[in-house]
Amino acid sequence: MPHQIMYSSQSTEPMTLSGLEQILVDARSGNEARNVTGALIYVDGVFLQILEGDEDVVRALMTSIARDTRHHSVKVFYEAAVGERSFGTWRMAYLNATAQEMSNWAGLAGTVTIDALLAEVGGNTRRVPRILERMLEALA
Repeated sequence: MPHQIMYSSQSTEPMTLSGLEQILVDARSGNEARNVTGALIYVDGVFLQILEGDEDVVRALMTSIARDTRHHSVKVFYEAAVGERSFGTWRMAYLNATAQEMSNWAGLAGTVTIDALLAEVGGNTRRVPRILERMLEALA
């Protein structure tokens, strides 16, 4: 059964387009080797990432990610065994979204900052499936 982790972190420096592209290249290559899938969003200096795969592999990858110096304040706010992968065809999808778009995905139309959104979702993980569903719609 696949395991899914959703986490956020704060970028240590503003990311350039080439910096984000390099992260995606590295992630896709490594995820291919590990049979991991997922998605990445970068908005207002914050990374939001979903990782899916074998539980031991995903947890080991999360440990490695937490040591990456390109970000800090890593916070896992959702972790669960899932019946199937949400991002099964993406080694690492990338979504370019605003905090307002993400808030709408979570059903929090009045939330306009990424920090407020993450605080709300972290306190109510029942919003995660809705966010994942909206992310998939945005990728389609």
